[in-house]
Amino acid sequence: MKRNIFVFIAFFLILANLTGCSNFSSSQKVRAPKNKTIPIKGAYKVEYADDYKDDGFVGRSFVFKEDEFWDGVDRFIGINYKIKIVDMSEYLLNGYKIKNIDKGKEVQVVSVISNGNFLYDFIKINEELIMLVYNKKVYRLKKTNDEYDMSSWRRNINIFSFKKNSSNKDAAIFIGLRSKNEGKYSYKTYYIGVSNGEIKEMYLADNIFLPRKNGFWKIDIEDSQIKVNNISKGQEKVVNRKEAAFSLKSTSKFNSYIDFVGNDYIAIEEGDGIIGRLKIVPVDNPMQQTGISITDLLGESFRKRFDEQRDSILKELKGEEVNKDLKYENIGVLRRNGFYSLKGRINYKSGDFFSYLDFDTGFFPPSNMVMYDTLCIPMKDIKDKIPQAIDAYTSPNKDIAVIVLPKSIEFYRIKNQKLSEKIGEIKIAKEDKIIMLEWAVGNYSEVWRDNFIKNNSVEVININKN
Repeated sequence: MKRNIFVFIAFFLILANLTGCSNFSSSQKVRAPKNKTIPIKGAYKVEYADDYKDDGFVGRSFVFKEDEFWDGVDRFIGINYKIKIVDMSEYLLNGYKIKNIDKGKEVQVVSVISNGNFLYDFIKINEELIMLVYNKKVYRLKKTNDEYDMSSWRRNINIFSFKKNSSNKDAAIFIGLRSKNEGKYSYKTYYIGVSNGEIKEMYLADNIFLPRKNGFWKIDIEDSQIKVNNISKGQEKVVNRKEAAFSLKSTSKFNSYIDFVGNDYIAIEEGDGIIGRLKIVPVDNPMQQTGISITDLLGESFRKRFDEQRDSILKELKGEEVNKDLKYENIGVLRRNGFYSLKGRINYKSGDFFSYLDFDTGFFPPSNMVMYDTLCIPMKDIKDKIPQAIDAYTSPNKDIAVIVLPKSIEFYRIKNQKLSEKIGEIKIAKEDKIIMLEWAVGNYSEVWRDNFIKNNSVEVININKN
């Protein structure tokens, strides 16, 4: 099977989202299966996903065996299973912000682990039905076979086993930062290497350096041009937005800029000096003049809820809406209280003045936009310790926190689900904004480091722990 190492980077960053570090319930009980009896055995097929657009998981089969596990894409060896008894309603609500009507119902949560590395959590409803919560989506799986012979697939499946000498305490962080100086925007990326709870090195390079499934990409806007460069293939796309239907002329009143970068998409704000609108475009095709719509991202079922939100706002709006035909494409990404969501924008005219109103849709971005978005410590607890904190990110390993303050980005250890000692700091300007933050764990942190240094002119940053 043709898959490269970057698939695994994306794969495990998303999977880490399933565990989080939320303290779901004090009544939870954990036990390991006895002998060779495993809690889930055989083949299960994904029947459907709750209230979400099909993203390729529906129809996929998962196979559970004593010493092997298959997720429909890769086969893993060195398998162990751990069982946790939880109240299903509390587990879904507290862990994933998903409401469930079966309050008080105890279920088994079965964690699948390969050579000590977490893969998935499954909720066992009964012997024939299990559930998978994957990046805030709930999938239902139905049993199809008690036994499943995978031997005929050995040539087509990647048998993936972690190196036992690799440290799962190693991590890499890419932080993409947007800065503004004298009305002009610039972009840069920090690489932060972490080992055993300590920052061991830090580098800085110009432009946004984005890790994707198909390699590493450089992204920048310069002179009204979006520049997207696939480092792995040596291909560069330059998109002149001056030729687009909606001009990106830079004026003293308004500048176009990148507001978010993640996996397959770039969120930008663009304007002509009078009207500014939001737009999401694919990294692979940034030249398309029409942005991705809310229904393209999430599915047709979200159209009605989006319309209801806009209609409610328009009733209270004192002005006349403009750009009505772009309402489904006039969307962006919002970061608030440690989580991402999608935002909408309404452009309107009041008298002789043009203005806009942004609103939080409450919709989570899809996994091909945001892979990992789990905050292991409640934002309230973070602000209790650091009152100036305005945002926070926590690592898939659940051992490092990135805390955003008005004039700095600080790094802390996490111990017992609480912020511990500070281990590093980056000084930033008040107008600087994080537009990308990506994690790699284990062996992949070295891959990120090597590619970052090889493909950029890097500056070594002193690690400031004060």
